[in-house]
Amino acid sequence: MGVQASTINLDSSAATTTNNSSEATVNINPNPAWATALAGSNWISNGQTGNPSDPGYTVYPDGTTVLFSESFNLSGNVTAAMLSVMADDTTSVVVNGTTIYAATNLPVSGYPTCSSQPIGCLTSTQENFTLAQLSPYLKSGSNTIQFDVYQKNMVSFGLDYAGSISTSQTPEPASLWMIGSGLVFLGLASRRVRAYQASGRESNN
Repeated sequence: MGVQASTINLDSSAATTTNNSSEATVNINPNPAWATALAGSNWISNGQTGNPSDPGYTVYPDGTTVLFSESFNLSGNVTAAMLSVMADDTTSVVVNGTTIYAATNLPVSGYPTCSSQPIGCLTSTQENFTLAQLSPYLKSGSNTIQFDVYQKNMVSFGLDYAGSISTSQTPEPASLWMIGSGLVFLGLASRRVRAYQASGRESNN
């Protein structure tokens, strides 16, 4: 039996992403200045904090931090992984408790707009993580990727991410032994049937 492979997709959405506030994660209309959401994902927040023209639009005060996360299970060895992230104003990225990207630690009053530097709200300031950056912190079983999104320069607030992780798994030795034993048994049974049929033909002659 060959290697078994599988791929999971990661994407920011109200359905897959939780947060640590008292409000549920929601898909939001982006601020018109933001880049379009990554393929397969949505700009998200825990309130209507995207487009200032939307009903119920809310501005979070500077210094607000919301932790968004997505959990998933992996089985086998990680063979491919990628993750792209955008945010307003910025975000840290944490994989299973290890920070793989730390947001620039500037005071609120000195922080640039979200389009000025990574991780920001434009394609030019999105951060793209590779297999080499992600795989050391991924594990077989339960995994969590966390985004600590910071409001540093007022106005809008949100997060967008998308990616995928592929794994491969070789059958365990015990499974291979069982498969081999089954094949041997089938082979022996087939030989016995052929021998029985041959003896029957001889007795009829």
